Amino acid sequence: MSQITEIKEQQGVVTAVGSFASSLQQIAAGRMTKLRQSVIAARRFVDEATIILRELQTEKQKEIIKEKQAIAAGKIQKPLKKPIIPKKTKRTAIIVITSNQGLCGSYNTDIQKKMNVIVEDYPDVDYFIIGKKGQEFFKRLAKKHNIKFYPFNIPEMVEMEHLKPLVGMFYYYDQIFLVYSKYINTATRNVVFIELAVPHNLEVETAKEKEEGKFIFEPNLDEVIASTSAKLRYALFRQQILDSRLSLYTAQMIAMQTASENAKTLTAELQLEFNKARRKLVDKKIQEVQAGRSLWEKKIITTN
Repeated sequence: MSQITEIKEQQGVVTAVGSFASSLQQIAAGRMTKLRQSVIAARRFVDEATIILRELQTEKQKEIIKEKQAIAAGKIQKPLKKPIIPKKTKRTAIIVITSNQGLCGSYNTDIQKKMNVIVEDYPDVDYFIIGKKGQEFFKRLAKKHNIKFYPFNIPEMVEMEHLKPLVGMFYYYDQIFLVYSKYINTATRNVVFIELAVPHNLEVETAKEKEEGKFIFEPNLDEVIASTSAKLRYALFRQQILDSRLSLYTAQMIAMQTASENAKTLTAELQLEFNKARRKLVDKKIQEVQAGRSLWEKKIITTN
């Protein structure tokens, strides 16, 4: 009887966990569907802005090449050498985006594995950790590698206003890298380590060059590139934050779906085990009744 009671208790626990996992799965699926539309819509703007910036950088490179050719041909005088200024040490920051809660499969574990490798290559940089799970991991990692990290929390439904304190520190660093889980599709995500800037297109692709009219840049091309780079950096940062959130909801949905299916399988197995235990108990009672009946019949025969 104690075995049957124990199985019933296990069935209750598994059923409750399965219901909880199913509810979380539906919540994550709803959030994923809603956020995916925003991410896809914003991704088009970021991609178009990136193309514009690359074209500006290509135009700048063309100007440099033309100036070098003119100096070589003697058409213009060689500019005076600027005084050599000692290079300052580049300040680098790495922003790591994790989740605030668990129950999301290998989402945080994959990021932690990536960080174990990155920290060894970048021991002397400042780390900004978004998400409580990442902050807990970095407490142990900081003791092991003697690194500095700064926790930063943002709400679940993040807006640009929540990112302003973190965006404000961009001016103090020459290089800013991001580590986050990138959404590829519902079943696939990938932990990436990228620089929070647009890659410079230094090579002029002569095969793709076209005869176009001259552009006039106001106030000048350098300032246009600097202004566009700064604005695009903010847009990229927000896009990648939302991308990581989308990847989180996808991971949580798949993990909870797996947990719900496992709960159903375990419930069926427990039901089968319960039926076997109940059958054994019934068979035992039948045997006891048969044994008592046999003894009673023998007693009656002996008395007669």
